[in-house]
Amino acid sequence: MNAVTAPIALAEVLSPTQLHCLMDCQVRWWFKYGLRYPDLPSGKLALGRAVHAALAQNFEQKIESYEDLPISGVVALFREAWAVERDQTEFRDDEDPAELAACGEKLLAKYLDYVAPTIEPAAVELHVEGEIAGVAVQGWIDVLDVNGRIIDIKTAARRPRSIEPRHRFQIATYGQLAPGANGEARIDTLIKTKTPGLVTQSFTITEQDVLATRELYPLAQAVMRSELYMPNRMSIHCSRRNCSFWRSCEREWGGEVPA
Repeated sequence: MNAVTAPIALAEVLSPTQLHCLMDCQVRWWFKYGLRYPDLPSGKLALGRAVHAALAQNFEQKIESYEDLPISGVVALFREAWAVERDQTEFRDDEDPAELAACGEKLLAKYLDYVAPTIEPAAVELHVEGEIAGVAVQGWIDVLDVNGRIIDIKTAARRPRSIEPRHRFQIATYGQLAPGANGEARIDTLIKTKTPGLVTQSFTITEQDVLATRELYPLAQAVMRSELYMPNRMSIHCSRRNCSFWRSCEREWGGEVPA
């Protein structure tokens, strides 16, 4: 597969996730969004999704009640979401589903204790769409608060030292598409360590952040429509552990994807 043809419709509507996938590895983007090969999540991704699902339900009801659910209630929501995620997850050799579930419950308890009470949600899991530099773009905002601040909730294996460029790009995208967004943002990162950690990072979307979106979305769309995709074996994410498509990549491109 030295050259493949991408249907034009494939690149008609982009997202921050698609752009990040393309920049990390063009072939991974093609397998996922072009050929639509199954992309089974790892345990760490499944955990993040279950945590998100539980917090989303908490904040959805908070719009009406103005109060968070008790921790036991949010944990129950997490267990329901985790049961669904667990059944469709490809756990890595070093991932224990029971340990991940226990970690998720501790992370939620920490967030409910320290951060959730300070959030006044106006919208939860808000779908946004529009155009940036002539390219149709869409995405989902975790929480938009009553003041117009975008709040993004993430899980990570280690403490962030700074705000990653891909996260700034994501939120700069949402800031342009969300009605009522005021340009302020915060990333809340729950850290999956033995003792659960929590880091909040507030920032303002800058002109440079906006410029990046206006330059990169048209360029990414052109690459997607170029009909030429190259694997990035130098990516830090290129491994059998992190990529569901490693077998197809080796079969098509040769070489060996590292463990």
